[in-house]
Amino acid sequence: MGSLIQYSKFVFIIIFIFVLIILLYTRVRSSGEVVDPISVHSDLTTSQHNLYFSTYLDEIKNTRLMCGELCDTTRKGTPGKFFDKITAIINCEALFKNKYVDSSHGLVHAPRKIPSILLNDYTMNGKMKVHTAYFNQQYLGSTARTPIWTKSLLNEYVALAKEGKLFGTYGIPETNALRDGLQHAPGVKGGRVLVIGSEKPWVEACLIEIGAKSIVTLEYGKIKSEHEQITTMVPSEYRRQFLDNKLGLFDAVVSFSSIEHSGLGRYGDALNPWGDLIVVARAWCVTKTNGSLVLGVLYDINNDYITFNAHRCYGRKRYPYLTTNWNQHYLGKGHQRVHVFTK
Repeated sequence: MGSLIQYSKFVFIIIFIFVLIILLYTRVRSSGEVVDPISVHSDLTTSQHNLYFSTYLDEIKNTRLMCGELCDTTRKGTPGKFFDKITAIINCEALFKNKYVDSSHGLVHAPRKIPSILLNDYTMNGKMKVHTAYFNQQYLGSTARTPIWTKSLLNEYVALAKEGKLFGTYGIPETNALRDGLQHAPGVKGGRVLVIGSEKPWVEACLIEIGAKSIVTLEYGKIKSEHEQITTMVPSEYRRQFLDNKLGLFDAVVSFSSIEHSGLGRYGDALNPWGDLIVVARAWCVTKTNGSLVLGVLYDINNDYITFNAHRCYGRKRYPYLTTNWNQHYLGKGHQRVHVFTK
């Protein structure tokens, strides 16, 4: 009899715990809290989700038309040094006139999932695998992570770079991989350099160490630079200065772990399947002949993929389109493998 009572108590406890879990789960779901930030992308059904983003369709269609050959990822290339080389006729003025490229997605939270109506455009008609990760880092229209770049901070970074000990954002090996690439990039030493994407000024410190004369940093968030060699701007200023013929040309362009995020909404930017291609094409437009592009993005030659809304990884399928019209010059080091191209 005693063992039967003990067994009954055990069964009762198990049932009680099970009911409690169900009640808690139901309460969390009904309260609108996210249970799994990766798999639960929205309170909306798929059809509602697509309808919500349908207001962007006209802008996206116009962007595709404006982009022309640049955004046609079905075009064939020719054999190149690292991967195929793609060429296209690029209308630089049209690329800069399109306000949507520099606009915000306008949502309370960054999108968690690629709308099905844009899936083919984002994946090159299924050529790129899709993985999932989620970030909501609203920088566009806000301030950067390090909003004030003091001269003392830059001097400290430059000194560490000279010793090969600058951690930067991604660790000392990645910083030194970039420094190696800069040494092989025409136009960097003594030149005017555009930096695309910079949460803190470690890339700029490497450029100063190498001998760049002046640096213009383009970042979603606002930055105040107190260093005399560095000026900063946000995308709307970049666009406006180009259209007003006040931007001028650059001897080199540098970007590390930035462009692969363009058009995914992670940083507050509008959804744009060709956002990365347009950023690099605009850089081509503002670079002098024989100038260079130093580019560090996630790289796996045999495995192109998109992890939405975090980043893209480039291989032989998308990298040729990313670097349309650029000449392949030097293959460097690092996890985010540094490539150098020339114009």
